[in-house]
Amino acid sequence: MMEDTLKLSDGRLLAYGIYGNRNGFPILDFHGIPGSRREAALIEKYLAREDICFIGLDRPGCGHSSPKSNSNLTTFGADVRALLDHLGIERFAALGYSGGGPYALACASQMPTRMAALALVSSLGPPEIGAQDMIANNREKFNLAQRMPWLARLMLWWVFSSLRRDPQRLKKQLQKIWQQMPAPDRQVLQQDQFFADSMLAITQDALALGVGGWVDEEVMAAQPWGVDPRTLRMAHVQLWHGGMDHNVPVAMGQALAAQIPGCQTHILPEEGHISLLYKYGQEIVENLIEAGFRQTSS
Repeated sequence: MMEDTLKLSDGRLLAYGIYGNRNGFPILDFHGIPGSRREAALIEKYLAREDICFIGLDRPGCGHSSPKSNSNLTTFGADVRALLDHLGIERFAALGYSGGGPYALACASQMPTRMAALALVSSLGPPEIGAQDMIANNREKFNLAQRMPWLARLMLWWVFSSLRRDPQRLKKQLQKIWQQMPAPDRQVLQQDQFFADSMLAITQDALALGVGGWVDEEVMAAQPWGVDPRTLRMAHVQLWHGGMDHNVPVAMGQALAAQIPGCQTHILPEEGHISLLYKYGQEIVENLIEAGFRQTSS
C-alpha cells in the first residue's frame, strides 16, 4: 500500500492511493458519495488478489484533495489524466461505484481508447429518472437538489458540517441510514464488523478537509451531467445492479444501461446497494481484468 499526493498544474493537490501489486493490472476506482481513495483499499483487501494494482483517488474537496472552483463531472477527467501520466499508466480499467459511476462515465467519454474496460456498480443513473424508490434520506436530498440547488447547498453544508464536528453523531447517522437499507445490505453490515467499521472510516476520511466536496457532489448528482451516455464508444462496459437497491434504485441502473451502446447488463434481483459489490466483487473484477487484457493486446 502506498498513499501520496500529486501537485497538479493549477497548484491543487490530488490525493491518491495504490493498493495491491504495483506491477499488476491497473484498475482505477471511482469512489461513492461521500467517499475517498480508501474505498479502493477496502475493495482490494476483500479481493485478496496478487495480479491487480487497485488505485483510488480523492475527487476535488473530498478526502485530502484540494477543492476546485466550478468542479463538475467533466472537469475531473483532467485530474485523472494527470495522475495516470504521473504513474506511467497508459491503459487501465475502471470501476465506478454508486455516486462514482457518473464520474467514471465522464472519464470514459474523454478517454475511450485509454480506458480499456469499465464496470458500473450500483451506479447512479440519469437524474431525470428521479428519486422514486430511494430510501427517505437520499430521496429528500435528491429532490431538493433538483428543484432548488442553491437551498440544497445551504442545508447540506449545515447538516454535513455538524456531522463532521461530532464523529459520534456521524456514526449514529450512518447507522440510522443503514437500518433503512434492504435485508441483504443490513446482513453484510451486521455480520462483518470490519467492513462496517471501514465504511465509517471512509466516510470520516472523506471529510478530512471539510464538507465542500460532499455538498458539491450531492448537488451535481441531481443536476444534468453534461455527459451523454449514448455517445460513449467503448468495447467493454458492464453495469451491475442489485434488484433490491434502494440507495440507487434499480430503475436508475436499467435506464443508464439502456443509454450506453453495447452495455452488458447484470441485474441481481436479490442483492442491494452494498451486498452486490461485497458478494460479486471477485466476478466483477475478473471480468474487468479479462476485458482489459483483451483490449490492451488488440
